[in-house]
Amino acid sequence: MSQEEMDFNMEEELLTLYDEEGNEVLYRKMLEFHHPEFNKDYVILAEEGNFSNDDEEIELIPMINMPDEDGEGGKFMPVETDEEWDMIEEVVNTRMDDPEE
Repeated sequence: MSQEEMDFNMEEELLTLYDEEGNEVLYRKMLEFHHPEFNKDYVILAEEGNFSNDDEEIELIPMINMPDEDGEGGKFMPVETDEEWDMIEEVVNTRMDDPEE
């Protein structure tokens, strides 16, 4: 499948989410895209505190953005299948390595 068929949003945005203990954690949305084969919207997040040291690799956290009853995105679900992990890794490597596309 070609990347042209996918709809990308590279606009960075800060999101506040809650961890397992209920603590607020600030994340930066790095990439958002819809994948027609899986028919899902994906969001790639990175914890905001991880941007302080340029030498460190930033841990990216892929999530599925599930629509709520209004059809808007709103509920983040973990990625669970190996096929989705592989696709996300390929998309992230392609988009992050060449952000000028």
